[in-house]
Amino acid sequence: MINNVKVENLSIKFGNQTILKNISFNISSKNSICVIGQGSSGKTTLLKCIIGLVKPSRGDIYFDNTHINKDLVNKSEFNLKNLGVVFQKDALFDSLTVWENIMFKGLYKKSKKQNFNESLSLLKMVDLADDVASLYPNELSGGMKKRVAIARAIAFKPNFLFLDEPTAGLDPIKSNKIFKIIKDLSKKREMAVFAISSDIRGAVENFREIIFLENKKIHWKGKSTEVKLTSNKSLLNFIKKSNLF
Repeated sequence: MINNVKVENLSIKFGNQTILKNISFNISSKNSICVIGQGSSGKTTLLKCIIGLVKPSRGDIYFDNTHINKDLVNKSEFNLKNLGVVFQKDALFDSLTVWENIMFKGLYKKSKKQNFNESLSLLKMVDLADDVASLYPNELSGGMKKRVAIARAIAFKPNFLFLDEPTAGLDPIKSNKIFKIIKDLSKKREMAVFAISSDIRGAVENFREIIFLENKKIHWKGKSTEVKLTSNKSLLNFIKKSNLF
């Protein structure tokens, strides 16, 4: 079980283009952090780097005391066993039913009945009815797909959950629903949650800590309750543009 993820002086370059520079923070067990910032600020790249999909140009990532970005292949294998991930585009398999998508990692390790029954329990956790289990992704709304993706991510009880823009493309009502589900699951499952989001209001209302990225760097980080009290000019400008307060 992982208790802490530590990012130290992380920098990412694609060719001559610097995407992120000297990024450092900790994600501790049972905590919830949301990274906010303008589009193209490097939020998604940061998440992909932590979960092993992008190799850092410089810096270190530790899962507890294990240094995991020395070998990208080993890093990916390590993460698969310990992390739950929800991608921005949901990444559901079109040819599989909802319950097969949710239990994908264990389809051949348990009986069909066991997998199906476990999927029903997970659907309940994300506030979806049992009859959704036999549907295919193309029969689901955008909000339902997001919830199925979350159910799949928590199916094998990770203690760290990573989410890439979990409310992208959803209206405010559906976005609030998704954020509430994530918040409730974090408490119920005692999971650490690390998300990136363009929804600053949802981030502030549903996560304990906020990291603000701008111009390739962290310009502010702290408790979500402190966002309204900030004197950081970059964050204040972002808040103003977002009409948060």
